[in-house]
Amino acid sequence: MTRLIMLAAGFIALSLPAFAQEKPMPATLALGQAIAWALEKSPVLAATGSRADAASANRSQAGALSNPELSIEAENIFGDDEFEGLDSAEITYGVEQLVELPGKRGSRVNIAESEIARSYLERDAAQLDLIRDVTIAYAELVAAQQELSILEEERGLAAEVRDSVAAKVEAGKEPPIQKNKAQIELSSSEIALDRARRMAIAKKQTLAALMGSDTAYFAVQPGSLPAVTEPEPLETYQAHVAQTPDVQTLEAGVTQAQAALSLEKANVLPDPTVSLGVKQFREDDSQAFVAGVSLPIPVFNINRAGIERAGHELNAAKLDQRSGQLSLQTTLIETYGNFTSAYREASALQTAVLPGAEEAFQFARGGYDAGKFGYLEVLDAQRTLFDARRQFNEAVLDYHQQRAALERLSALHANTQISNKEISQ
Repeated sequence: MTRLIMLAAGFIALSLPAFAQEKPMPATLALGQAIAWALEKSPVLAATGSRADAASANRSQAGALSNPELSIEAENIFGDDEFEGLDSAEITYGVEQLVELPGKRGSRVNIAESEIARSYLERDAAQLDLIRDVTIAYAELVAAQQELSILEEERGLAAEVRDSVAAKVEAGKEPPIQKNKAQIELSSSEIALDRARRMAIAKKQTLAALMGSDTAYFAVQPGSLPAVTEPEPLETYQAHVAQTPDVQTLEAGVTQAQAALSLEKANVLPDPTVSLGVKQFREDDSQAFVAGVSLPIPVFNINRAGIERAGHELNAAKLDQRSGQLSLQTTLIETYGNFTSAYREASALQTAVLPGAEEAFQFARGGYDAGKFGYLEVLDAQRTLFDARRQFNEAVLDYHQQRAALERLSALHANTQISNKEISQ
């Protein structure tokens, strides 16, 4: 019985699917780990890789020669008089081969190679898209958790203020209406806190989906996000645009259209067919070689429409290339402007607004406890402080979103550090 159990256990272990042996997702993910995991597990990238493999297979097919044809022809059979039966038969055994004229096979190969280049460039673009999306999703999750932390603190302060107001009301130092206002403020904080919890869960699930996982049992490291740094000049990013897979894909499209036009021009001349065989004369059992060449006469179809169509497609590809380059430059300039604005907003909030709001709240809170200010002053200072914290959190998130978009457009990795002038979040 023991041996049977051991054999069964060994069989089960060997029968486990391959994915059961895969390493589990880390409990805590830095941004770089999240990106690496997504690049390895994302089904979107796997699909682009399969398309690239399909294009490679198409290249092999484009370079293949046409197959020869085997022919058998019988003459003078089953006729009248001396042609009755097979005694006077003439049987020809032959092989025919289509001879493709120069330029056609090479053009087909060039088209296929351009398609390979485009498929791999599209895969590279998909990788950059995924890096951008993971970076943004990661930043959104960090921001959602930061918002949750702010609201938890706000809820705690609202509870403290409510208790302080309630004590003053009971002591007759405040009218009862102030206690109701404090309770309403506390209830509003609890509602916002519950909404923030649901939002954080949704953002985590979004990040997990981008990493090719249906579970979200991991934590993030806010410090692994790129530091909030002053942007480099616009020219720094523009210098990389020409090397992006987006621009190179447009160039590959023009190359492919040129190869297609060359193929259509080569198709004007029809391909000859060469045949070689042996004819057998059953009447005297003699044999003779047979050779021939057949060539279609280009009278009714000289592929004029095919050439015209390919010419228009080449012109369209060149126009698409120009339009795409202009669009990329415009989007880059616009995104850079948003990136710069987000940095300036985050900088102003951290250096001027937040310290002032914090100081005003502490002053109002101390003055209220000392009986120098009313509840409305405390409530107003509290709202100003937490509004400033939320605004700063949103500005930092906007910074990371714009930075990820800008680095995607210029094909720079999301973790690239481009300046030492930092703002600590």
